[in-house]
Amino acid sequence: MQNKISKRYGLESLTEAIRQARLAKGWSQRDLSARAHLTQAQISRIENGEVDLQVSTLIELARSLDLDLQLVPKSALVAVEAAVRSAEERSDERSAKNLLAALRRLAEEAGKAAPEREDIASIASTLRDLEPHASAFRGPFLIADLERLKTNLEGFLTYPPASRPSHAKPIRDAATWLKNFRNTLMHVPHAERPAYSLDDED
Repeated sequence: MQNKISKRYGLESLTEAIRQARLAKGWSQRDLSARAHLTQAQISRIENGEVDLQVSTLIELARSLDLDLQLVPKSALVAVEAAVRSAEERSDERSAKNLLAALRRLAEEAGKAAPEREDIASIASTLRDLEPHASAFRGPFLIADLERLKTNLEGFLTYPPASRPSHAKPIRDAATWLKNFRNTLMHVPHAERPAYSLDDED
């Protein structure tokens, strides 16, 4: 019993790294299971530390998550972790910049399609303000909100004009949320994510 408990705690950092890598990609457990050829239940047990991982399973998960397994001397661990954090931060910032630019282009296209919509004009304007501050866009929840906005704008552009009013609420919510986020970001240095959330329900 004691050996099983110590094994589980020994795997915690590894299983948490797998979970964080999955979340960073915006994947559900089901998404990862399809790519790693495992069931969603297996992914859940792995992330909860309920199974003793086989090396072959770990290699498959790492491959699916664009990770590489390395044996690192303990004496070099601090330097390696610092280098990984720095690379992740640069990668996150590049991803955020690309996402913000894509969102701005979508909002401008939607604005041309519906010039009477003040909420869409507000989104485009706020996104222009936010692009220079891409480094502040970190964390899976914030990125998930932006991805949801991207989906809503893409959907808006594909809806027939007559049906757009029935899908207006997520766009209005996004305009308010973005404006509040921008105001918080401009007035509070290194602000944490505000307690606003986009709602993709009508």
